[in-house]
Amino acid sequence: MTGWQKVAALTALYIVGLLWVNWNMVRRVRGAQAARAAWTAADFDAVFADLDPRVAPAIREGLAPLYGEGVVPRPEDTLKRFLKLDSGEVEDLATAIVVRLDPARSHDPRVIPALPDVAALTRYADAQLRR
Repeated sequence: MTGWQKVAALTALYIVGLLWVNWNMVRRVRGAQAARAAWTAADFDAVFADLDPRVAPAIREGLAPLYGEGVVPRPEDTLKRFLKLDSGEVEDLATAIVVRLDPARSHDPRVIPALPDVAALTRYADAQLRR
């Protein structure tokens, strides 16, 4: 095998591997969308029925750009692993949601605790409204 044939063979293997990985990713995404198709905004709101009724819709609205069209967040979705947010982005998101719910808090600096998932973010926003 000449040098160019080796390069061509390795390139072909790389392309086949890349296509295989992308196909698997597409299958997983389609499976996740199908599994989440049954999960609705009403289901999300029902999980947090014990909280202020304004909080769950505000959380869904605040997270909508991260999920995409028609996908509703689930309470167990982690902010760092699932949504790939770093600590600063989580704090900014939490602050933006609280300010959207209560504009008077825009100049009220608070230390935001570690929020591991959507449920913790929702409960944090509700606790801030009750203060």
